[in-house]
Amino acid sequence: MSSKEKREKDKEREKEDLKEEKRFFDGKRSFSIRELEIQDLAEVYNLGETCFRADLWPMLYRGWDEYEVTTMFNTDGDYCLVAENDEFEKGMDPDDERIVGFVLGTVMSKPGTAWSYGYIVWLCAHPNWQREGVASKLIDKVVEAFVENEGVRIIMADTDPSNERAVKFFKKKGFDQERQHVFLTSNIENNPLYSNLLHKSRAQALEEQYLKKIRRLAVGSSGLAAVKNQKRKNVNSKKNAQTAKQKKSKKKKKK
Repeated sequence: MSSKEKREKDKEREKEDLKEEKRFFDGKRSFSIRELEIQDLAEVYNLGETCFRADLWPMLYRGWDEYEVTTMFNTDGDYCLVAENDEFEKGMDPDDERIVGFVLGTVMSKPGTAWSYGYIVWLCAHPNWQREGVASKLIDKVVEAFVENEGVRIIMADTDPSNERAVKFFKKKGFDQERQHVFLTSNIENNPLYSNLLHKSRAQALEEQYLKKIRRLAVGSSGLAAVKNQKRKNVNSKKNAQTAKQKKSKKKKKK
């Protein structure tokens, strides 16, 4: 490690130590819960990318994308909330976070019954704001919105069974009726029942790609032929015009 890299590491360590010291003396940091707004979408998406990592939670990672955020914002805005850092000042500290957590929920109604179900689809607290009460407050507020807006009686939430911390958190919040839900996956390429479908699809895609190339070449060659024909017509028409002009001038001379 070079001396420059060592100095940079020491600076980062000092900065983290100062942050920890500030937290120790100041106690819990202040944040506010409010509804998600359009200017928050990018930060919420990026925070989700940080929390729902492929190496930790592959199932969550597969379901998380920018369309998930924008779709839920448009369809379930009342149940999409963010936790905002009260002490955030733009440009003051580049390591400071403005959005420190979010919850995205929805309400489902079962046909033929009067019951509505609140479903907490996504919940995330910033890694630097763990144990600050962010997730707990977000849950409190979204449940309050479920009850006030829809009269919801049952709230559902799910998480990866191996995420013991999340399971413990939800149980602490009164989600004590636990049901196991198994996710099964299959690599179609190695599945003898369906691998032929994949090979067929790939063959069709290659054939379509080949046909497109042929059509492109055909259009190109026909276009080139059309240009040549047009040029030939232009030359012939000019020659004909010149010949007609010459004939006309000869007639005039004879007269």
